[in-house]
Amino acid sequence: MRVLYPEEENQIMSEISKINNRRIARNTVFLYVRMILILLVTLYTSRVVLAVLGVEDYGIYNVVGGVVAMFAFLSNSMATATQRFLTFELGRGDAERLRKVFSAAVHIHLAIAVAVVLLAETAGLWLLEEKLVISPERMNAARWVYQFSVAAFFVNVIQVPYNAVIIAHEKMSVYAYVSVAEVVAKLVLVFGLTVVPFDKLVAYGAFMLSLQVTVRVFYQIWCSRRYEECKIAPVGDRSLYREMSVFASWNIFGSLAWVMKDQGLNVVLNLFFGTAVNAARGVAAQVSTSVYGFVSNFQLAMNPQITKNYAQGEIREMENLVFRGLKFSFLLLFFIALPLLLNVDAVLSVWLKDVPDHTSAFIVLIIADTLTGTLFGSPLMTSIAATGRIKSYQMVVSGIILMVIPASYLLLKAGFQPESVFCAAILFTLLSGVARFLFARSQIGFSLRRYLKEVILRVLGLLVLSLPLPLALRYLVFEEDSVLSFFMLCAVSVLCVAASAWAVLLDSGERSGVRKICWSRVERIFKRKEV
Repeated sequence: MRVLYPEEENQIMSEISKINNRRIARNTVFLYVRMILILLVTLYTSRVVLAVLGVEDYGIYNVVGGVVAMFAFLSNSMATATQRFLTFELGRGDAERLRKVFSAAVHIHLAIAVAVVLLAETAGLWLLEEKLVISPERMNAARWVYQFSVAAFFVNVIQVPYNAVIIAHEKMSVYAYVSVAEVVAKLVLVFGLTVVPFDKLVAYGAFMLSLQVTVRVFYQIWCSRRYEECKIAPVGDRSLYREMSVFASWNIFGSLAWVMKDQGLNVVLNLFFGTAVNAARGVAAQVSTSVYGFVSNFQLAMNPQITKNYAQGEIREMENLVFRGLKFSFLLLFFIALPLLLNVDAVLSVWLKDVPDHTSAFIVLIIADTLTGTLFGSPLMTSIAATGRIKSYQMVVSGIILMVIPASYLLLKAGFQPESVFCAAILFTLLSGVARFLFARSQIGFSLRRYLKEVILRVLGLLVLSLPLPLALRYLVFEEDSVLSFFMLCAVSVLCVAASAWAVLLDSGERSGVRKICWSRVERIFKRKEV
């Protein structure tokens, strides 16, 4: 075997990096097209659902579904473990180990699904019947919705291994097509609510369950036909079950923390303010989820490469990818968030017929929390998970996140407004993020100096340059909402963010890459015209 000179090795690694970047870009495009379509349909669907169900029933659906979602931390923990192990084995090229990992994941997820159903039918029912504030005349409908939510959750759990396979193989096109079809089907089902002869809240729960079953069946059939490892067989390796279960058990803290931060706050708000505030929080969460979808799709396309880099020992390339991912995650979210935040009242008035109180303030604070989280987000979490050493990390970081629940309860008990819980969430998101990076620095060797220089300082520069003009227009020129103010604020915000990103967020290599991409697109256009 010929020994490669350093120059040759560097050239080869550069080509591999370019191929990986192109794959990430292609997958991101698929996911972004998916997200744009989903965003448009979802926003309209939320409007229809709120109009058909009313504020009270919409609030009931959110808080009851939240009770079930609190048990999702078990599934989320195993989902992360499954994606990590599948992607790691793909990076190593071990086909036999890959088959065992998938089969073990299916068996473990089935056990988790049964355990969650038992928890939901005991502790969950007690919480629904004894603690949640729901009017007596709507309690029977709430019980039906709860049972449908439990069944839908069971289906989602056993679907996780198949989703993980698609993500690990980076086949985002299929994931995108199915997701678009799913959200369009939801819209059709919601329109069906207007003609059903029985309770619309109960019908909505039944419709959502039927859709989940359909999607689950499709994923299983498609993956089983395409990927050899998706043929379930006896594993015969207890150590693998133990390895995956231990990883997942420590991941439980992380998943529980995030679920409690979202759904636990939902329950706390209900205890003090009732279902009307839950409706406002539900609308705000819908907006935040839709906006963050643009970022999560980018991260979803990037995460497999981070894990594969670690499996192959390419730590420097992994660090570059993580820092670039954090930086661009913030940029992508800020592009969407800034115009929305400047026009939040106008958007809500057009979008919803009946806007619940506190909704606009909740949206601003939840998006601020999300922006803070992107600076320490998914790329960092994926890099730490790739090591497999997550015990200490989850104990510390998850412990910090969980503190938001008692802190929020004490704030509301002291008489503060509901907005205070989201202010507390921002603080604990920041603290947990700092802890997360310190673990990445300790376990992988990420450079704090590079992180501060390449991510934090560049993001601060972006904020300093891009915010003054849009804020001045909002509060000094366009004091009242109008069609003109909406489009002017959106246009100015996008231009300011784009110009500022080019000036301070992108480094010289990234600017060069953008110029090459733009020039290649221009050349293609002219070639088509010549033909």
